[in-house]
Amino acid sequence: MSPSPERDRPTVVGAVQEKLNEFQALVAPVERAIKELQFSQGLMRARVEEEINTLSPALSALSEALDISTLDLLTASDRSAFLREAVERVGLPIEEVRRRILEAGAGAQEQLLALGVPETA
Repeated sequence: MSPSPERDRPTVVGAVQEKLNEFQALVAPVERAIKELQFSQGLMRARVEEEINTLSPALSALSEALDISTLDLLTASDRSAFLREAVERVGLPIEEVRRRILEAGAGAQEQLLALGVPETA
């Protein structure tokens, strides 16, 4: 006599549930570690961005005027395109952006150029 599918069902369901529980137990610490790493990365990013903005008031002014992350700007593969998109997004006249950068202090425009940030436009 062959085994009844109905009789085997609880065995299969139990085995599947056991594997699912095993998977969840193994994944839980990994998910916690990922969350902790993401949190740490956010803290490091904020600290470095603050330090960069302290070192370069021009970058800080640009970042604030365009509501962009200094790190995102500096790590953008195409900084010119990144700036153009930011200017378009905020809708701030380019003259206003330039004014804010110049108010950041003497040599502000030169600081940006030295850091590889193109003319804001």
